This record gives sequence, C-alpha cells and structure tokens, in this order.
Amino acid sequence: MYRNFEEIIAKAKEIGPRKVAVLFPDDPDVMRAARDGVKEGLIEPVLVGNRLRIESVANEINLPLKDIQILDQNDPQEAANLCLDMVKTGKVAFVVKGNILTTYLYRALIQATKQLAPDQVPCTLCFHEAPGIDKIFAITDPGVNILPDLTLKEMILVKAVNILHGLGCGRPKVMVLAAYHGNESNPSSVRDAVALKQLAGEGRLGKCEVLTAQNLYQAFPDRNVQTEDLPDIFLVPNIETGNILVKSIDHIALGNRQGMTFGTAVLSTPSRSDGYEVRMTNLALGLV
Repeated sequence: MYRNFEEIIAKAKEIGPRKVAVLFPDDPDVMRAARDGVKEGLIEPVLVGNRLRIESVANEINLPLKDIQILDQNDPQEAANLCLDMVKTGKVAFVVKGNILTTYLYRALIQATKQLAPDQVPCTLCFHEAPGIDKIFAITDPGVNILPDLTLKEMILVKAVNILHGLGCGRPKVMVLAAYHGNESNPSSVRDAVALKQLAGEGRLGKCEVLTAQNLYQAFPDRNVQTEDLPDIFLVPNIETGNILVKSIDHIALGNRQGMTFGTAVLSTPSRSDGYEVRMTNLALGLV
C-alpha cells in the first residue's frame, strides 16, 4: 500500500501519459493542472466546455492550445454525459472535474453504471494522509449515496476493497463506523456493521478484514494509534457523516485529501475549494 501521495505521484509518472477528459476547465487552477499534467508526462487532456471561456483562461495562464483537442459544449449535463461516453468507448482513461457542480457528473455516472453494470453502485472514496500515520487510508462514501442500506453498503465495500487491492493493499482492514449506544436503542448502522462483518467472513466482500470495533474509541481506548492498526477503509453510515469526517481530517488533523468517484468510469472529483496542488495530485491518483 502506498504510504503517501508522493509515492503515488512517482508511480503515475511511470504509467502516464494517458488521455483524459477535463470537464469545464475554465478555471485557472484547473487549467494550470492540465498544462503541468502535460509537462510532467501524466496526461493528454481533451478539454470539454465552452470554447471561448477555455481559450480565455488558457491565454491567461499561457497555455498554447494548438495541439490540444477542444470539444465545444455549453450545457453542463450534456457535457458530463459526453465525458462518460468517452470513457465507455475507450477514448479517454478517466474524467477530471473542473468548474462544474459535481451533481452533473454523478448523474451521468449513475446512469452509465445502471446501463452497463447494474450489479454495481457508484461511490466516492476520499483518500487521506495525516500526520503520524505512515500510510494512505480511505473513507467511503462521502459523495454519492445519501443514506445507504445494508445492500448498498455491501456493494460500496466490494468496490472499495477492490480499489484498495489495486493500490497494493492485499487485505484491507475495514471499520464500519456506527454510533454504538450499548443498549437496545442502537441505530441501524450498528446492526449493519455486524451484518457486514458476517458477510466478510463469508467472503462476499473480497479479501479484507472487517473489524469488530465500530469507532476509534473501541479500537484504541488508550488513544495509542499505530499505523499498522489503523483501518485502511472507513465506511460511513451516511453522506453527512462522511462529509463531516473528511473535512475534520482536513482542518483539524491537518491531513491531505484526494477525492475519486468510481462506477463504470473513474472520476477525479476534487472539491470546488481545492487548488492547483491538490488537482495535480488528483491527476496522479487517477492514473494509478
């Protein structure tokens, strides 16, 4: 398993360049990342969006466009659908979100997944590195599934475990987060956590270990958190919990985060507030 994003960037430079669709790149940080992604040998961008706005921002950051393909699109949903079609037909490896609401990409991805892989569910994984932790860990799903039931949680974990395998984690440790009350008032998330541990024992989640502990206090009552004991995947009970958790790691634990969304396609989905450095790392993660 990769220990930090620097290792991922190094690996991406060995893999690239790959052709990617950059959706609505009319933002200076997005365009700089596309420009420098080419310089670093990571990507060959196809710019999808309003041609005039793309040309204006490209001129602002001194990006020559003569060798870059531009697909003139004004409607955000049609543009997102086009990007997903390009992935499905093998024209690009993945999609990079630019100056556009993530909702449009999610709609396109959900529709494509229903058509091509109805046994799967799209989900977002936020990959984190944090001070004192010598590995990358993931939180899912803070992006797509609002209030997943047990069936959806199983599908999300199958996807997440498979992705962690691809990143070199042979048997991910999974913590199914739940608000354990210690009495009969326990919420459904506690019952789901127990059920998912049983499914893991039956081999239905792929090669992984679902921990008995459902929160960090249960896992580390002495507050002594060692890298090898920290879960590789945290499954949150709902999208709100996921959003709170990933932002808390960013702003309280001073961690670094990279968001990717997976279904029948891979979407690079940084937050609107993410700047150039985050977007460059996001390109590398998409390649790896």
